[in-house]
Amino acid sequence: MLEDTEDPIVKTVQPTIKTGRKWKVIEAVDEAKECLKIKEVIGQTQTDRKGLGSSTAKWWSKAEGKEKRDMVINEIRLNEDSRRVQKAVQQPQQGQWTNWDNALQKSLTWNEIWHMAPLRISFLIRSVYDLLPSNANLVRWGKKEDPTCPLCQGRQTTEHVLSFCKIALSQGRYTWRHNRVLQELAAIISTAKGETTLPNTNALIFTTEGGAKSWHGRSVRTTNQIKCLLDGCDDWDVSADLPEWDSHPSIIKETRLRPDIVIHSASTQQLIMVELTVPYENRMEEAHIYKKREIHEPDQTARKCRLQSCGDAR
Repeated sequence: MLEDTEDPIVKTVQPTIKTGRKWKVIEAVDEAKECLKIKEVIGQTQTDRKGLGSSTAKWWSKAEGKEKRDMVINEIRLNEDSRRVQKAVQQPQQGQWTNWDNALQKSLTWNEIWHMAPLRISFLIRSVYDLLPSNANLVRWGKKEDPTCPLCQGRQTTEHVLSFCKIALSQGRYTWRHNRVLQELAAIISTAKGETTLPNTNALIFTTEGGAKSWHGRSVRTTNQIKCLLDGCDDWDVSADLPEWDSHPSIIKETRLRPDIVIHSASTQQLIMVELTVPYENRMEEAHIYKKREIHEPDQTARKCRLQSCGDAR
């Protein structure tokens, strides 16, 4: 990368950089440059839901100096990440995280890792790469002969232990994790309902000549615009399916199901239902569909009572 500098002395310097046997700096830089040139030939492509022209691209031929170096460094990182994912896909056990399409990446800083308990770090890493001592893994490692779960007699994998055992679910062993997330979510919604903004209803009144007729014009545009779903009224009642929270409204009690969070407004006849699910990472879409079906019954009951219902599952 020193060849792009304006200093003639520095440009002729060819430092020797020591690396491992499997990775060479010169080869990686040359590959990154070729990739950047190919991308410029292909042009800007659409890869997400944003419209064409919504993002700008930096081209190799128009970059200079430090900008070129940054482009090469970023391209090397992308190439290495691509190789890492390709290698992980070929590993049926340790590469299961590549199937987590809808999972959000958690960015851990060194400060968080440093203050984290060693057993917690060990559990996180081993659970991601499926290295926990489940019965299925113990059989694979030659430490045990029976891979079945002692509760439901199913195959005891890491996924089965953490979120898929039906007996453990019926015994409430997964309730603690679900309720902790639900408690935080309900507290945030309860705080946000007190910060709602009422829309401005003041309108300009126009009167015809002689005062025979008058009508309302458009509302005056102010800064008090509706910003979220809770804006528009100030009598929201929040209830959650938790022991320490208020019970659900009577309209919900008529059904056999209990949504995790119900937000109700008597003045505007609005009902918002939130269903929370905390599934294993490779079953997020399946759990989302199940929760959407589960919330269908109370949603239809609310609509029959002429309530403006809005249900969602997350």
